[in-house]
Amino acid sequence: MASIGLVMIVKNEAKVIRRCLSSVLPLLDYVLIADTGSTDGTQDLIRAFLREQQLPGQVLDEPWQNFAANRNSVLAKLRGRTEIDYALMIDADEVLVFAPDFDCMAFKNSLSAPVYDIPTHFNGLIYNRPQLFSNRLPLVYKAVLHEYLDCADLSRALVGGFFNQPTTDGVRSQNPDKFRADATLLEQALQTETDPFLISRYTFYLAQSYWDIGELERAVETYLRRAQQGFWQQEVTVSLYNAAHLKEVLGHPPEELLTLYLRAFEACPNRAEALHGVMRLCHTLGKYQQGYVFGKHALTLSNPPDALFAKQWLYDYGLLDEFAITAYWAGHYQESLAACQQLLADKRIPAEHWPRIRANAGFAIAKLNQPELRGLLPS
Repeated sequence: MASIGLVMIVKNEAKVIRRCLSSVLPLLDYVLIADTGSTDGTQDLIRAFLREQQLPGQVLDEPWQNFAANRNSVLAKLRGRTEIDYALMIDADEVLVFAPDFDCMAFKNSLSAPVYDIPTHFNGLIYNRPQLFSNRLPLVYKAVLHEYLDCADLSRALVGGFFNQPTTDGVRSQNPDKFRADATLLEQALQTETDPFLISRYTFYLAQSYWDIGELERAVETYLRRAQQGFWQQEVTVSLYNAAHLKEVLGHPPEELLTLYLRAFEACPNRAEALHGVMRLCHTLGKYQQGYVFGKHALTLSNPPDALFAKQWLYDYGLLDEFAITAYWAGHYQESLAACQQLLADKRIPAEHWPRIRANAGFAIAKLNQPELRGLLPS
């Protein structure tokens, strides 16, 4: 059975550290945490937890450098523990959520890949991150902020039975100037960085930070610059999608928005989020048949496992909801009604949408001239 060592970097996380440690406890054989200057007793709370659980581990005091450098330092020390097979990296404001039937022993017996992605669920988004990886390999993190594990040349597998749930009550999230500070740090990094890939990554997260602090025009400009830099297509499609969305908020012409949403779809044609925007814009522009064709295709797509910041609600019901409207205006009333019936039978849809969807079904029934169908609508 594979052994797992927890690795973390923390500072002033007394409020959340026990919650985090308790959530990952079922997986752990060892704990190695680097504290970078806590003044709130975080170190003592960790040591007390280890004693209570009779779990071997150590808390190190290390000076702060940057996210990648400090993660790499503690990882290098964990590799000195040759009895540990895998490293699990998590932040203090995150928790692992296990399925009720999760079998920890079976899971650890199954571990064989060099790198495992753990699904992250946050604010309606789902994305995978490599957080569980071999302690036998000299893996390192890169980037001063929004750091990433450099494992592109290694095979990766996706864990089953649990996911990562970030929260917003950690010390970094409580800083009201967090996103402005992030933007400043990324601007500074871009002034000196020469690696084209890191430049693209910093540009993407700079756009995210501009959005977070409400500088929407700068966010759009930066997203579009990121889209021109190539590299990871997931960041390209998200950049184009977000640029289109923000331009919509800012009142740009619908023809311009439609072009951007189509570019976002073309960047990752296995993702459907951009086609939701395409359907809406085709409706606005009176291009009903075009929107219908794109909508039909969107419904054939499922959320790909490697998607960055996937909007699960769109795959659950949002695409079908928009398709019901698009199909109606394109004259495909039977398909519009069928979509509405499917939506009304789906308990995942927020209740506030039900009256509108029932009304849309009624419009389709009226066009079909079959009033008796109203009695077949799910209640």
